Amino acid sequence: MLDTRNPPQLEGLEEPPSADGSLPAIVVKAQEDVRCRQALARLGYARVRSEYARHRRDREETFASLGHESLWPSTDFVRDWLKEERRRIFMRAKWPFLMAMLVTIVAGLAFAAVAAMLS
Repeated sequence: MLDTRNPPQLEGLEEPPSADGSLPAIVVKAQEDVRCRQALARLGYARVRSEYARHRRDREETFASLGHESLWPSTDFVRDWLKEERRRIFMRAKWPFLMAMLVTIVAGLAFAAVAAMLS
């Protein structure tokens, strides 16, 4: 049986959050990342991309366009978000495009078959 009264302490792990209510740094960072992603989504892909290009041209390390929300993500974070968003947009448009293409091909074949029968 396992002894649950005194669980062994793993080396290299920090203690649980103290009674003052502070969260571990990794949790705070994850929450900030979520807030940044939501703020970038509210701005929209096109606006974020143009602001990102301006920040890259000016060789800025932080993306100041979210400063009004007290968020200062790095340009690398914004670049990764743009890649993910572009992939998401592409995947969302991929199936309707393929289905429309398939329907067009089938309609063309049906038209050719009807034309061949009537000839």
